[in-house]
Amino acid sequence: MKYREKTPGSWRNRCGFVLFFVCTFALLMMIMIVSLSSHKSGAVLQLNRTIEQERIVLFAQAGINEMLAAVKAGVNDKNTSIGSRIFSFWKSNPGSGAKVLYNVDFAPSQLPASNNLVANYIGKHGEISGSVSVVVANKVGGPRPSYTGYVELIGKAKFRDLPSEIRLKERREIKIVDLSDPFIDKYALFVKSFCRNLNNPKKRILIQGITPDDPARYSFIYLGNRSYPACPEFPKGAKSDNSPPVILDLCFKDDNHLLGAFYKPASFQTVSSQYAQASENNLFFAIPPFSFNNIAGSFSKTTDFHNTPELVEIYKSVVNSSSKFASTEGSIGYMIAKDYQKSGGNPAGSDVFRSLVTSLMQNWKYHYGYTDYSCIMGENSKSFIDEHPFSGVVKYFEHFKEQNPQRIVGGKMPLLFGEGRDIPVYVEGPVYLRFFRVGFLDQVTVKFDLHGGNSMNVPFPPVPLHYEDPPETFAGKLCNPLVDQRTRTLMSTSIDSLSINNFFFGAGTITAKSPTAVRGGVEGHDVFPSFDDSFCTVAHIYNTAEEFARDRIKTVDGQKILALDGISLILGSDNKSLDLTTVEKYRGKGRIIVNEGNCFVGNLLPVDQKSDSLAVYLMFGKFIVKSASNPVNIFASLSATTCFSDNSSPDPAAEGGINFGEKSVNIYGNLIVDNLFELQSLPDGGQLKIVHDPALYFPEYPVRVSVGETRSMLAVDYYAE
Repeated sequence: MKYREKTPGSWRNRCGFVLFFVCTFALLMMIMIVSLSSHKSGAVLQLNRTIEQERIVLFAQAGINEMLAAVKAGVNDKNTSIGSRIFSFWKSNPGSGAKVLYNVDFAPSQLPASNNLVANYIGKHGEISGSVSVVVANKVGGPRPSYTGYVELIGKAKFRDLPSEIRLKERREIKIVDLSDPFIDKYALFVKSFCRNLNNPKKRILIQGITPDDPARYSFIYLGNRSYPACPEFPKGAKSDNSPPVILDLCFKDDNHLLGAFYKPASFQTVSSQYAQASENNLFFAIPPFSFNNIAGSFSKTTDFHNTPELVEIYKSVVNSSSKFASTEGSIGYMIAKDYQKSGGNPAGSDVFRSLVTSLMQNWKYHYGYTDYSCIMGENSKSFIDEHPFSGVVKYFEHFKEQNPQRIVGGKMPLLFGEGRDIPVYVEGPVYLRFFRVGFLDQVTVKFDLHGGNSMNVPFPPVPLHYEDPPETFAGKLCNPLVDQRTRTLMSTSIDSLSINNFFFGAGTITAKSPTAVRGGVEGHDVFPSFDDSFCTVAHIYNTAEEFARDRIKTVDGQKILALDGISLILGSDNKSLDLTTVEKYRGKGRIIVNEGNCFVGNLLPVDQKSDSLAVYLMFGKFIVKSASNPVNIFASLSATTCFSDNSSPDPAAEGGINFGEKSVNIYGNLIVDNLFELQSLPDGGQLKIVHDPALYFPEYPVRVSVGETRSMLAVDYYAE
């Protein structure tokens, strides 16, 4: 094998190629480096501009936030431009259709916080301005209409180094919600189910209705009879053919102001001073002795008197006292004995009995007077009706002990017309006033002619006229003519068919409005506060009461405040109670609706009584008063009502109501409940006082405007000059 030596020329050719390659590669690298350098510089510039734009967008957002703060501060204040515009819109009650309520521009000088921020970060090279529009899109029906729409905020940012104006547009929902309920708010108190302890003198209800200058404006009360216990008088309870009454017992010593000219306290003018003295201070009205002979034609001597026990006893005593003369032919005793034998001892067939009745009718004096439950029950178990002439009314209580025990429970009616009994309040429901008539025939002395021309004065005792149902004696029969316009029968009885509204709405007084809770197919047990189940007007929805408390209870100056903003719905998914005892004040306007669960409440007052208002509606729960104070003061409208498929007798445990926690309670607003639970949780000597708030019944502006907490739209626009 031969070795071939490389020549010098060949080597040089290869070196030239390498040098060319290196130079070419270096040139390419230079071009690439220059190109990459140029590309990086553009990217940095673009990135720098993006960062600058993002910062400008943030400044525009600051402007929006500043305008939003002004909107939130002004929408519920009628003295601001936006608030007055919304107020005028609401007051005009317009129809449906989209409307621009408010449109205003914000100059840079009106956004000082945003423009100061710009100046601090990038100097005086730009400015922030903006505009706000409020648009109503929909009308939501209800007792009074509400409206939904949106507020549109546009933040405008202009900077010297940028060729275009950046505009940031944001929309938020707005709800213009009327929180009033004209039907419910007119009631100071609304109770659906029967409460047998309404007249309990140890547990008083005091209603202070509104007292405006206009006499046509007054508060309402509804007292229902749902769940009335079934009894022989009302076999089906509240669903009986005749509706069971809710009876309120007049106490004339306390309520005499209501009686006006009819209050004429007097004693019976009886023959016996003993009986006259016993009746003293127990009657608020009594007639002078009335001659029975004036109405004697109303009764039959053969059919109407022989069933009267007292007259039968008198007849028997006459027979017995004359029996010693029965063997003396021609004597009165003889004639009485023969008549007794002929009639078989039956007064109905006795001529002597009829003659006796005729003589008594010519001499009797009829008395009646009006009294009340408290006087009949007496103090320390001693009552004036223990006296024989006045005992006829006892039969009323004996009868209803078997027929209807609810009627024998009584006392003193609630103070429905204020402490002075001078505030008109219209009462709805099957509600009647009750007092009692005590009637009797006074003792008399009758002159009888005897055998041989002699005569004898025979004294006869007083005859109490008993309550009868059905009427069996002359005392229960109708009189014609009448003793007076108020007296159709003579017996002792309750007067319980008078509407309590007669006190203020009788003839010649204020003309009463027609009852509304029991007409038009709307029964009292079917009345509920209005609630928009479409949720269109609900501003805040919370799953639990705890979630609501975290969001709506704020700490201001070291004090916990309940912040209200329109309608808040608590679903109550954990079935836990809403506890408002941690706050004693609230601000804003709002209604809290609790779908399921109780509500603990103590002292609760508005920060500003003129502008703040609160309503709490429990759809399935009870209010439980819990406070160290006594009394407890609650400034709110409280409603606790549950809807049942059968309203005749729901389980009280499932009904909505209020537990007073052994405290006296003052409610400044109104109270709407299913049940008062017999006032068991109100202590003896305690009081439920309801002061009906006129601002609730006749509100000037019951509207809360709520602005959404989240954006419904966000957009960035660039406008080149």
